Amino acid sequence: MIWRPVRAVSLAVLALCGAAAASDTTAQAQGGSRPSGDDVIARVDGRPILRRDYDLAVQLQFQGRRTGSVSLGELRSVRRKVLEGLIDGELLYAKAGKTKLTVSDSEVQEDLDRLRKSFDEPGELDTLLKANGLTEKEFKERLRRDLVVSRFVDQEVMQGAKVSDADVRRYYDEHGDEMKRPEGVRISQIVVLVAPDAKAPVRAQARLKIEEIMKELKAGKDFAETARRYSDGPEAQKGGDSGYVSRGGRALPPIEKAAFSLQTGRISDIIETRRGLHILKATARRKEGPIPFEEVAEAIRAKLTAAMRETRIQEYVAGLKPSARIERPEAEKP
Repeated sequence: MIWRPVRAVSLAVLALCGAAAASDTTAQAQGGSRPSGDDVIARVDGRPILRRDYDLAVQLQFQGRRTGSVSLGELRSVRRKVLEGLIDGELLYAKAGKTKLTVSDSEVQEDLDRLRKSFDEPGELDTLLKANGLTEKEFKERLRRDLVVSRFVDQEVMQGAKVSDADVRRYYDEHGDEMKRPEGVRISQIVVLVAPDAKAPVRAQARLKIEEIMKELKAGKDFAETARRYSDGPEAQKGGDSGYVSRGGRALPPIEKAAFSLQTGRISDIIETRRGLHILKATARRKEGPIPFEEVAEAIRAKLTAAMRETRIQEYVAGLKPSARIERPEAEKP
């Protein structure tokens, strides 16, 4: 089995979803409406964690998963972990709030842009926010809190923590089964994004754009330069480079099928997926086999650092909980 970094919503990201507590507490102090009991999933020292934020955090955990692929047991487990993450995040933010840590508007926007690009379809995050009753402005405030908590963890909780080169090598040597990779095709792509619910005129305009791009490529234009100029995808800044596609991996099925049908150096026809319209170029192929240590060392370091960070956070939060007043639904108590 190939080893790859786990993509998950971090404790800090879970914390951002509980950020409504501060704004709702402020609203109460100013005479605003108080959330009803049904709207509150938990309280930390009197600060409410709202159900809408809890529901959004759960949905983010299952980002990219089909509904039918989630078992009831897994859903219950994730819901418990999400709630504890929101509670932990609120405790961390209360501590971070006593410091002078700040985050700029540009940093918040960069974080939002990164999160948007992590979704498979354009507009998916905005749809998710709307379904949970959150505006972009409100969500950006959650992100701001998330970044403050992350900075606090870096400075206070992770102080002195470091994964050594020996730790990385030991993990590689002891986890040989993870250090394998399947056959793969490295692709670059040019993407013209089209929302799934786009009207016919929008789709027609996108089709015209991708056909004009194809004409330029057939006329001899450099693929990487063309991708930087025209592609809507996040890989545009890398000349369209999208890394390796493997069978049964994360690539959309039409992309996987086209990638494995291409000879190295060749360009595909126009491909339609739920994201929009694509043109692929196969740039390299690799055989199944072990991953060289040099290629995976930094990914291992990142994985071990993330695990160390999670352990440090849990230990730190465990020291805060005895003096905190935490109210949870009876069914959700650990």
